[in-house]
Amino acid sequence: MKNTRTAVVGLAILILVTGCYPGTLEEAVNHSGQTLTVISMDTELKETAYLVENNQTVRINVPFKLRIKCGGATWDYDLPPTRLPQNFRKKVRGNWYLEKFQIEKDGTINCLLPESQGPVANPPLQPAGYPVRPR
Repeated sequence: MKNTRTAVVGLAILILVTGCYPGTLEEAVNHSGQTLTVISMDTELKETAYLVENNQTVRINVPFKLRIKCGGATWDYDLPPTRLPQNFRKKVRGNWYLEKFQIEKDGTINCLLPESQGPVANPPLQPAGYPVRPR
């Protein structure tokens, strides 16, 4: 009986702790002037591709690695490992946050403020590690 009670309490704590883990929603804004294929790769390098028309915004899986195909070019990125500063993140529900990024003509990726609508001509002053350029 005591072991059952301990197991139930342990399970309840586990559910409570894992249910509060913060999540991130990522949006990519295409400001390249042409259609892009944005490829988000998870930690097992499983690819999910998104076709993104010019001036379109698409929600993508949070990438461990990122690849973008633009015309005949393929751009690969080493993304900064740190979380964005709070002003570049917007709480959308519970412990979920929205982050936005803009892909430029030369493949450069800039952070956008989460309230940004569509592509912006002049991205804000970038946090440490940004802009990210293709390697």
